[in-house]
Amino acid sequence: MALATLPTPEPLAADADLAAAFDVLGQKWNGIILHTLVTRPARFGELRTAIEHISTKMLADTIPGAQLVEIPTGHLPMVERPEEWQKLITDFLTKHNA
Repeated sequence: MALATLPTPEPLAADADLAAAFDVLGQKWNGIILHTLVTRPARFGELRTAIEHISTKMLADTIPGAQLVEIPTGHLPMVERPEEWQKLITDFLTKHNA
């Protein structure tokens, strides 16, 4: 007797219903971030773009070890404020033994 094959379920999507469920359960952003990262690792900017309505500060606060640093510039802090940029990068690399 052959075993019945179960249908493959549809993949989950981080939609409004899921966001509402996590909002009720608490720690909404943790669940949405984890759900978004299930498929593959992503850079901070990719997560920020992929997850609607999450602020940069909230994303940085939610990811363990993440640090948000703002350099008041236009779009190119490495060009507009190279000394501050270099110090941030050097401090980060030193902290992480890189």
